[in-house]
Amino acid sequence: MQYKLSKWQKAALEKLVDQYERSKTYRGENQVFQTFAIGPQKVFSSYDSDYTNVDDVHDFENQMKELEQKGLLFIKWEEHEIQNLMANQQKWKDIYEILERRELRHLEEEQIRLYKSYLGCHAVLEGFCQEQIERLEEGKRAKFELSEAEKILKLCKFILENREEVLERELSIAVLRDSKLWKKYRSKVCRVLKDYGNLDALLIGVDNEESEKVILGEYHIVSNPSYIYFKGNAELLFENGERLKINSNMPVAFTEKTVEYMKSIKILSKKVVTVENLTSFNRLEKEDSFYIFLSGYHNQLKQYLLRRIYEENKMGEWYHFGDIDPDGFYIMEHLKRGTGIPFEALNMNLLYLRKYDAYTKPMEENDIRKAKSLLNQDKYSEVMEYMLQERKKLEQEIISWMEK
Repeated sequence: MQYKLSKWQKAALEKLVDQYERSKTYRGENQVFQTFAIGPQKVFSSYDSDYTNVDDVHDFENQMKELEQKGLLFIKWEEHEIQNLMANQQKWKDIYEILERRELRHLEEEQIRLYKSYLGCHAVLEGFCQEQIERLEEGKRAKFELSEAEKILKLCKFILENREEVLERELSIAVLRDSKLWKKYRSKVCRVLKDYGNLDALLIGVDNEESEKVILGEYHIVSNPSYIYFKGNAELLFENGERLKINSNMPVAFTEKTVEYMKSIKILSKKVVTVENLTSFNRLEKEDSFYIFLSGYHNQLKQYLLRRIYEENKMGEWYHFGDIDPDGFYIMEHLKRGTGIPFEALNMNLLYLRKYDAYTKPMEENDIRKAKSLLNQDKYSEVMEYMLQERKKLEQEIISWMEK
């Protein structure tokens, strides 16, 4: 049936079809006759307003009459006003054809086939796809539209199979053929990876806004090239036989790829200190310490690097220096958990929090929640109790500057 619909006519029919597809009648589960009707306000919101232009009201009513004349719906009038618009259930096929809309059950069948095609690809996709198949087979609403599901699955598959550092815009081009389209799906992809990838331990204490970066980092997907910074006395040996000696006056930065080609990392300092912020890393320069800047939460490759250094050098003194706030301590816990190295906090205690009280900042609600969580775990009790009592936190840059 060929018929050009106006905006109001299309909206009216779309809303009736939506109502129909959400019903038990559509699923064949209803034992009584069901009608499908909407009020005119669902299509023309100001239809019964005293301030609506009369010509617009007449135009709307005439357009609805046209649909009635076509046999697509019935109009119920009351005191010369439309009371409701009721679908003609003998004309569903024609309505779908006029709307150029595919039936929900056909879309669901296609989605089921799509999800089944990804079974066996990866444990994460297995769990996600199986749940979506069961959901659709039970007649529940699809979590994603078909075209959206296709892109999410392709992105997840690429990420889960990835073994090298890839920039987010590169990922977007590789999978979606558009460097910017990834932004539209980033959060949804991360949600799938989080919900079906057993990443709870990785994300303990991580803010929602930071969690996507941490999740993607686990699979070597980064927004910008990721560097690892070294500073201190050490000798680096590469697979091609080249050696590089560095000292506290010669900070160096390597990409993750370069680090993979390091055959050995011999530390010639007494202590190893991981540093949370780059400003503090640049400021610190004690002769007995070797400094490593890894930038916030750390992915598997960076954790592997730390374990390598720890095992190769059998060193007893490992420290972490970060902000004196709940996030700083959660980052250290993340380090301990991911590497198995017994890190100790450096300058992250009550003494420094009080000493630099003039530079503290007020804690926010998220800080308070995290501090209470650490206190409940019986971790860093002294400093957490003080923070909660005074509602204060401190960034590490003032300490690295003043204590140089």
